[in-house]
Amino acid sequence: MKVTRRQVLTHGVTAAGALALGSAATLGATRVAGLGAIPATSAPGALLDDASRINPTAVRGVLFADPTPERTARTVAPLLRRIATGEDPAMAVAGVRHSMGGQSMLAGGWVLDTRPMNRIDLDRAAGVVRVGAGATWRELIPVLNEAGFSPTVMQSNHDFSVGGSLSVNCHGWHASHPPIASTVRRLLLLTAEGDVLTCSPTENAELFGLALGGYGMFGVILEAGLAVWPNAIYEPHFASMPTSEYATRFAGGTSEMAYGRLSVDPLSFLEEAILVRFTPKAGTVGAVLPLTRPSAPELQRAIFRGSAGSDVGKTLRWSLEREAAPWLAAPMSRNTIQNEPAAVFADRSEETSDILHEYFVPRQRLWDFVQAARDVIAASPMELLNVTVRDVRADTRSALAYAREDVFGLVMSFRQERTARADDRMRELTRTLIDAAAAVGGTFYLPYRLHATVDQLRRAYPGWDAAMAAKRRLDPKPVFRNGLYEAYGR
Repeated sequence: MKVTRRQVLTHGVTAAGALALGSAATLGATRVAGLGAIPATSAPGALLDDASRINPTAVRGVLFADPTPERTARTVAPLLRRIATGEDPAMAVAGVRHSMGGQSMLAGGWVLDTRPMNRIDLDRAAGVVRVGAGATWRELIPVLNEAGFSPTVMQSNHDFSVGGSLSVNCHGWHASHPPIASTVRRLLLLTAEGDVLTCSPTENAELFGLALGGYGMFGVILEAGLAVWPNAIYEPHFASMPTSEYATRFAGGTSEMAYGRLSVDPLSFLEEAILVRFTPKAGTVGAVLPLTRPSAPELQRAIFRGSAGSDVGKTLRWSLEREAAPWLAAPMSRNTIQNEPAAVFADRSEETSDILHEYFVPRQRLWDFVQAARDVIAASPMELLNVTVRDVRADTRSALAYAREDVFGLVMSFRQERTARADDRMRELTRTLIDAAAAVGGTFYLPYRLHATVDQLRRAYPGWDAAMAAKRRLDPKPVFRNGLYEAYGR
């Protein structure tokens, strides 16, 4: 892969220098790999990026996991020992790299690609699926569907790895649920010392809480046992309202899945909302149902991308979402709702990228935060494309919990030019929005651009210092590092 002129201009000599370092270092490491001491690697001089497409990172090499956790551990352990003795640089852990700030990469370091580790075994009687960390939800959903089950919690799209979902402690449209950590029965974790430990709420409980939402800083999640949920046909129910009434209206109903959408139409910017609830149809719970994908993805994409850079497009899109969607929506299975890639809506331009933010606010303070965010974003040159609202219940498992009480999560998608100047503007906007969330007792999410200050991170995650103290105790070298750790962990 080549560094483009735009990437060099954006990232300056840091990226170019890292590329040179990675190329030279990988040549030496590849010779070692030929002796069978470590797994096969990628081509020398690997240049990786993540979902941001503005974070080119030259790494020493990419190692690929084995399909089985046991063989992965055996082949990776020799490298972990060399890292611990200083003979090799540290390692980051990656799935499909949907993070946006280098959380799955390390400049000049090794990257373990977990995707080959995708074995899936379903225990129907126990209602638990054992799944390799590299498996994607796209691979897992059909297996569950054939048995009448569905994921209990996952993102709203299927093109994420299970290990990555656990490492960020994801959540989705699943109403009345905490993040995914609440569904984990056990983990197999490869530690910095090369040991494979079983972790659960009662066994190696400290590591269990650190690994879930720990971004690969505390070990490699090899495999997880996840509780599953009955599949069913869900009937959608739409309601439009002022955003100021959203929290009250949400509390007044029940559903198994739900999401909200806030208007980005300039005529009603963040002041109007749509609430969509999904309820199971009687007689379909636990049934084996056909697995399809949501209809007309290209039409959905055309409407969404057509709103980028266009006030008229945003007005049209909001009108369609508010007025036409309730008439066009049809019942579909829980699995079908989740069986769609995020890539359907992705920005494919070479000039711009879609950048995500997410803020979590106490449910009763939603409108207070939205009003502050409306004023901040309206005054910013950054373009807001979408806001989705999710119900997230309190998390009691993750050491780095972002939902320490019941909250609404607001997922914001911005369109950003792929330039250093635009990134500076996004950093300024992000820090202002983090302060707005903090002012109402809220937090922000860590898988995205690393624009928060250290003080902002510590305020949002009061367990951060304790987690880093555990990191120094459990991984003193440290063996596992990534962009998140480099920015805030030392």
